[in-house]
Amino acid sequence: MKYVLFFLLMAPVYSFAAIDVAFIELRGHDGQLVQLEPNGRFAHVAISYQGGWLHSHPCRGVEVISEDALEKMGSIKAIITIPDLNPLDETQVEKFLGKPYDHNFLWGDDKIYCAELFAKTVGKLLNIHPQPMTFASEFWPRRFWNFRGELGISPDDIFLALKQKGYRERGLLKNCSKLLSTSTIAPALEF
Repeated sequence: MKYVLFFLLMAPVYSFAAIDVAFIELRGHDGQLVQLEPNGRFAHVAISYQGGWLHSHPCRGVEVISEDALEKMGSIKAIITIPDLNPLDETQVEKFLGKPYDHNFLWGDDKIYCAELFAKTVGKLLNIHPQPMTFASEFWPRRFWNFRGELGISPDDIFLALKQKGYRERGLLKNCSKLLSTSTIAPALEF
Protein backbone atom coordinates (compact mmCIF):
# COMPACT_ATOMS: atom_id res chain seq x y z
CA MET A 1 0.00 0.00 0.00
CA LYS A 2 2.89 2.38 0.77
CA TYR A 3 4.26 1.91 -2.73
CA VAL A 4 0.91 2.60 -4.39
CA LEU A 5 0.50 5.77 -2.33
CA PHE A 6 4.08 6.82 -3.17
CA PHE A 7 3.44 6.32 -6.89
CA LEU A 8 0.18 8.30 -6.77
CA LEU A 9 1.86 11.19 -4.98
CA MET A 10 5.04 11.19 -7.07
CA ALA A 11 3.56 10.46 -10.53
CA PRO A 12 3.16 14.15 -11.46
CA VAL A 13 6.87 14.72 -10.70
CA TYR A 14 8.04 12.19 -13.27
CA SER A 15 7.64 12.91 -16.95
CA PHE A 16 7.27 9.95 -19.24
CA ALA A 17 9.02 10.33 -22.58
CA ALA A 18 6.54 10.51 -25.42
CA ILE A 19 5.19 12.71 -28.16
CA ASP A 20 1.50 13.21 -28.75
CA VAL A 21 0.20 14.03 -32.21
CA ALA A 22 -3.24 15.65 -32.38
CA PHE A 23 -5.39 15.28 -35.48
CA ILE A 24 -7.96 18.00 -35.98
CA GLU A 25 -11.19 17.95 -37.93
CA LEU A 26 -12.17 21.25 -39.52
CA ARG A 27 -15.52 22.28 -40.90
CA GLY A 28 -16.19 24.95 -43.50
CA HIS A 29 -18.60 27.86 -43.08
CA ASP A 30 -21.31 25.59 -44.47
CA GLY A 31 -20.68 23.01 -41.72
CA GLN A 32 -19.23 20.47 -44.16
CA LEU A 33 -16.15 18.47 -43.18
CA VAL A 34 -12.96 19.81 -44.80
CA GLN A 35 -11.40 16.84 -46.59
CA LEU A 36 -7.90 17.40 -47.92
CA GLU A 37 -7.80 13.83 -49.21
CA PRO A 38 -10.69 11.94 -50.84
CA ASN A 39 -12.67 10.50 -47.89
CA GLY A 40 -10.18 12.13 -45.51
CA ARG A 41 -10.88 12.88 -41.86
CA PHE A 42 -8.30 15.46 -40.81
CA ALA A 43 -7.35 18.90 -42.02
CA HIS A 44 -4.81 19.89 -39.36
CA VAL A 45 -2.15 18.28 -37.19
CA ALA A 46 -0.24 19.49 -34.11
CA ILE A 47 2.62 18.07 -32.00
CA SER A 48 2.84 18.16 -28.21
CA TYR A 49 5.52 20.50 -26.91
CA GLN A 50 6.16 21.64 -23.34
CA GLY A 51 2.54 21.36 -22.24
CA GLY A 52 1.18 23.01 -25.41
CA TRP A 53 0.87 22.25 -29.10
CA LEU A 54 3.35 23.09 -31.86
CA HIS A 55 1.63 23.71 -35.18
CA SER A 56 1.60 26.00 -38.21
CA HIS A 57 -1.32 28.43 -38.26
CA PRO A 58 -2.54 29.76 -41.64
CA CYS A 59 -2.26 33.40 -40.45
CA ARG A 60 0.37 33.36 -37.69
CA GLY A 61 2.74 30.65 -38.94
CA VAL A 62 4.58 28.23 -36.68
CA GLU A 63 3.74 28.75 -33.04
CA VAL A 64 3.09 26.98 -29.74
CA ILE A 65 -0.46 27.29 -28.41
CA SER A 66 -2.62 25.86 -25.63
CA GLU A 67 -5.05 23.01 -26.18
CA ASP A 68 -7.95 25.46 -25.78
CA ALA A 69 -6.52 27.62 -28.57
CA LEU A 70 -6.03 24.55 -30.77
CA GLU A 71 -9.64 23.52 -30.24
CA LYS A 72 -10.80 26.95 -31.41
CA MET A 73 -9.44 25.99 -34.83
CA GLY A 74 -11.38 22.72 -34.97
CA SER A 75 -12.19 19.54 -33.08
CA ILE A 76 -9.39 17.31 -31.85
CA LYS A 77 -10.72 13.98 -33.09
CA ALA A 78 -7.70 11.75 -32.46
CA ILE A 79 -4.45 11.80 -30.52
CA ILE A 80 -1.75 9.25 -31.19
CA THR A 81 0.96 8.87 -28.58
CA ILE A 82 4.43 7.89 -29.75
CA PRO A 83 5.98 6.48 -26.58
CA ASP A 84 9.36 5.58 -28.03
CA LEU A 85 10.30 9.18 -28.90
CA ASN A 86 11.50 11.79 -26.47
CA PRO A 87 9.54 15.05 -26.44
CA LEU A 88 10.77 17.68 -28.86
CA ASP A 89 13.46 19.89 -27.37
CA GLU A 90 14.03 23.60 -27.78
CA THR A 91 16.67 23.26 -30.51
CA GLN A 92 14.36 21.08 -32.64
CA VAL A 93 11.52 23.57 -32.34
CA GLU A 94 13.44 26.86 -32.40
CA LYS A 95 14.40 26.59 -36.09
CA PHE A 96 10.71 26.46 -37.07
CA LEU A 97 9.10 28.96 -34.68
CA GLY A 98 7.91 32.09 -36.44
CA LYS A 99 8.19 30.70 -39.97
CA PRO A 100 5.24 31.74 -42.11
CA TYR A 101 2.56 29.30 -43.21
CA ASP A 102 2.95 27.86 -46.71
CA HIS A 103 -0.36 28.41 -48.53
CA ASN A 104 1.00 26.60 -51.61
CA PHE A 105 1.91 23.46 -49.65
CA LEU A 106 5.32 23.19 -51.27
CA TRP A 107 8.18 21.24 -49.72
CA GLY A 108 10.72 23.91 -48.84
CA ASP A 109 12.32 25.65 -45.90
CA ASP A 110 11.12 29.26 -46.19
CA LYS A 111 7.47 28.58 -45.35
CA ILE A 112 5.91 25.57 -43.67
CA TYR A 113 2.45 24.02 -43.36
CA CYS A 114 1.24 21.87 -40.44
CA ALA A 115 1.86 18.39 -41.87
CA GLU A 116 5.24 19.48 -43.26
CA LEU A 117 6.18 20.66 -39.75
CA PHE A 118 5.35 17.18 -38.43
CA ALA A 119 7.33 15.49 -41.21
CA LYS A 120 10.42 17.65 -40.63
CA THR A 121 10.42 17.07 -36.86
CA VAL A 122 8.78 13.82 -35.75
CA GLY A 123 8.27 12.22 -39.18
CA LYS A 124 11.94 12.11 -40.02
CA LEU A 125 12.62 10.29 -36.74
CA LEU A 126 9.99 7.68 -37.69
CA ASN A 127 10.94 7.39 -41.38
CA ILE A 128 7.68 8.96 -42.52
CA HIS A 129 8.56 10.73 -45.73
CA PRO A 130 6.73 13.05 -48.11
CA GLN A 131 5.18 11.55 -51.20
CA PRO A 132 3.87 12.87 -54.51
CA MET A 133 0.73 14.90 -53.87
CA THR A 134 -2.42 14.54 -55.96
CA PHE A 135 -4.68 17.37 -54.72
CA ALA A 136 -7.48 15.00 -55.78
CA SER A 137 -10.08 16.08 -53.22
CA GLU A 138 -12.84 18.47 -54.28
CA PHE A 139 -11.53 20.84 -51.60
CA TRP A 140 -8.60 21.99 -53.75
CA PRO A 141 -9.04 24.81 -56.29
CA ARG A 142 -7.73 24.22 -59.81
CA ARG A 143 -4.56 26.25 -59.20
CA PHE A 144 -3.26 23.40 -57.02
CA TRP A 145 -3.38 21.03 -59.98
CA ASN A 146 -0.11 22.68 -61.04
CA PHE A 147 1.50 21.18 -57.93
CA ARG A 148 0.40 17.59 -58.57
CA GLY A 149 3.35 15.27 -58.23
CA GLU A 150 5.26 17.66 -55.94
CA LEU A 151 6.41 16.13 -52.67
CA GLY A 152 4.21 16.71 -49.65
CA ILE A 153 2.21 15.10 -46.89
CA SER A 154 -1.26 15.54 -45.42
CA PRO A 155 -2.63 15.01 -41.90
CA ASP A 156 -4.47 11.92 -43.19
CA ASP A 157 -1.20 10.55 -44.65
CA ILE A 158 0.46 11.01 -41.26
CA PHE A 159 -2.42 9.39 -39.40
CA LEU A 160 -2.36 6.33 -41.68
CA ALA A 161 1.45 6.04 -41.51
CA LEU A 162 1.38 6.10 -37.69
CA LYS A 163 -1.40 3.50 -37.59
CA GLN A 164 0.56 1.27 -40.02
CA LYS A 165 3.57 1.53 -37.69
CA GLY A 166 1.40 0.13 -34.90
CA TYR A 167 0.73 3.31 -32.92
CA ARG A 168 -2.75 3.58 -31.47
CA GLU A 169 -5.15 6.39 -30.83
CA ARG A 170 -5.61 7.15 -27.19
CA GLY A 171 -9.05 7.77 -25.80
CA LEU A 172 -10.14 11.36 -25.48
CA LEU A 173 -11.52 12.07 -22.01
CA LYS A 174 -13.38 15.29 -22.81
CA ASN A 175 -16.80 13.68 -22.66
CA CYS A 176 -15.97 11.97 -19.37
CA SER A 177 -14.63 15.03 -17.54
CA LYS A 178 -17.70 15.27 -15.31
CA LEU A 179 -17.29 11.65 -14.29
CA LEU A 180 -13.67 12.26 -13.34
CA SER A 181 -14.21 15.43 -11.32
CA THR A 182 -12.35 15.92 -8.05
CA SER A 183 -15.45 15.12 -6.03
CA THR A 184 -15.62 11.58 -7.44
CA ILE A 185 -11.89 10.89 -7.29
CA ALA A 186 -11.06 12.38 -3.89
CA PRO A 187 -12.97 9.81 -1.78
CA ALA A 188 -10.97 7.01 -3.42
CA LEU A 189 -7.71 8.67 -2.32
CA GLU A 190 -8.67 9.15 1.32
CA PHE A 191 -6.67 7.13 3.83
